[in-house]
Amino acid sequence: MRIGALLLALMIVALCVPTSALSEELGFAGAGTQNCGVLARQAIPGRGPTQNNFTAMIFSWVQGYMSGFNGYSYMVNGRTFDLGSASPEAQWEYIVSFCRSNPNTPIVKAIQEMQFKLLNVMPPRQ
Repeated sequence: MRIGALLLALMIVALCVPTSALSEELGFAGAGTQNCGVLARQAIPGRGPTQNNFTAMIFSWVQGYMSGFNGYSYMVNGRTFDLGSASPEAQWEYIVSFCRSNPNTPIVKAIQEMQFKLLNVMPPRQ
């Protein structure tokens, strides 16, 4: 029960932090609209996306973003990223490394960089 209450409190705090201009420009919402500096302060490299409630929440948002991007990309051009072509741990470590090097950049940019650098593009389906 205490863990659930703590998780709820952390989520509320994370969502109350002012979001970046990116969220206003592109209509993004949620924890992933923050700048990388927020993630870099909370994530310890090598400990994976479930090292604490904040990082688990961010990675959950990351996975949702990538799934949504794939759905849109499939509708528009029939192509998607193979989300299984790199392990979740490798995806997370790339994002954390990017964010530590680019604290003023939106987390979404870290995700996009990781997609193009680590993930394979699936051939178009007919």
